[in-house]
Amino acid sequence: MFGNNSLVNIKVFAHKENKIMTKSIENLLKMIVPAQVPLSFHIELIKVQAIIARTQLVRQCRAFGGPGCSKYKDCDICDEGHCIDIVDDSYLRQTWKDNYNEYMEKLNRAIKETEGLIITINNKPIDPKFHDTCGGSTENSEDVLGNRVVYLRKVLCNYCSNSPNWDGHKDFTLKDIEERLNINFPKLKPSLKTEIKGFVEGIEKDESGRVREIKIGGKKLKGKDVMELLGLDSTKFSVTPATIRFNTRGKGHGLGLCQYGGNQMAIEGYSYDDIINYYYTGVEIKKYEIPCINKPLSGKILMIDPGHGGEKSQDFVGPTGLREKDVVLNVSKKLKNRLEQLGAHVYLTREEDEYMSLSERVKLANKIRPNFFISIHLNSFSNPSIHGCEIYYYRNDKDSEALGKAIMGSLVNNLSIVNRGVKVADFFLLRQIGVSSLRIELDYITNPEIEEKLKDSEYINRVAESISEGIVTYYKY
Repeated sequence: MFGNNSLVNIKVFAHKENKIMTKSIENLLKMIVPAQVPLSFHIELIKVQAIIARTQLVRQCRAFGGPGCSKYKDCDICDEGHCIDIVDDSYLRQTWKDNYNEYMEKLNRAIKETEGLIITINNKPIDPKFHDTCGGSTENSEDVLGNRVVYLRKVLCNYCSNSPNWDGHKDFTLKDIEERLNINFPKLKPSLKTEIKGFVEGIEKDESGRVREIKIGGKKLKGKDVMELLGLDSTKFSVTPATIRFNTRGKGHGLGLCQYGGNQMAIEGYSYDDIINYYYTGVEIKKYEIPCINKPLSGKILMIDPGHGGEKSQDFVGPTGLREKDVVLNVSKKLKNRLEQLGAHVYLTREEDEYMSLSERVKLANKIRPNFFISIHLNSFSNPSIHGCEIYYYRNDKDSEALGKAIMGSLVNNLSIVNRGVKVADFFLLRQIGVSSLRIELDYITNPEIEEKLKDSEYINRVAESISEGIVTYYKY
């Protein structure tokens, strides 16, 4: 995907015009970066934000294997805010006013001097999280997202201590809190004994409920004195907050770039790449390259897993002795060759008839972290007339579901294989591998007619070609 300074166009759905517009990534950045960061910041921080925005676009763009806009078909993004925030020139003129020319010159320079650069890990664009002010340290991804992301690691940051958002607060009425948190506070009654540690505590009442003594702010007072000094109607009182103040430090989720911290680093002389490498762990800054027509899978990393293998293999056997482990290895090798011709970088979990445990396959996949892990198998059933393809993906993995449907469509169209469904499953490999994964059960080797087809090298070629065609369809714009 990387190494060339080529540019790519992105399709944007403009809701005001109600049409699809085509814009280059570099021009689109002029509408995105100002929505993400104040242009009053240092030029090096603006460069950082330009690289972040470009990385987001490349991840989103369907030409690079991104999901595209979830709302509008055949678009990479829309300008409605749920893909990425976009502002237009009239908004910038109104917002920047007398600073328009200065800020636009700074923006153009930042984009030009980082042209084509994106943030990558394992040769793939990262999800470049950023926030306003971290308040002293950024966060580990598992504490915010629930899963570990290797480049979103906690780093100490005192650079943002001058941020206007270093300390903040927000007040809520009890009713607000009840409604927003869907809770119920106890009903407020004079007889209620409430304490706020460090503020109001040590309340002593007599048998009729009158306050004898109370400690407020560390000072002991008689109930009678509090009544007189505060002008209360009675010594039968309780203390309840009318509002609750939440004091905060920092602003945002705390993941990735701290913008105010990065800006201070820039002021102190750090460059944009210094800042990126400080806040994102183990990343590389590279230039993206457009996949060409003849190499539509350029830059994609795929891992093909021929199921079973070796003497310990518990594979299925056809009526005349054809082994599943041999067929799927044959398919996988041909598939690897075809995918490499299309520009992909392809790994096989095994290249010969050898045993490899499921744990070893998981370890290898999680080390390489391909765009997709595809495990190839054949099925079995006691009824020899059963045939057809089944494809499985792990729950909520929308990318794998989409790829599975594309591959199934290609197999059905090219080979008239029966579509037995693209389904959710909880297989060990699908569950344990930390990337999008598929398990393809090509057909039933226990069906005599299918077994004969699987002995035919030309048919195997067509199977491999159909799977690769499905992968290209998934990635195709």
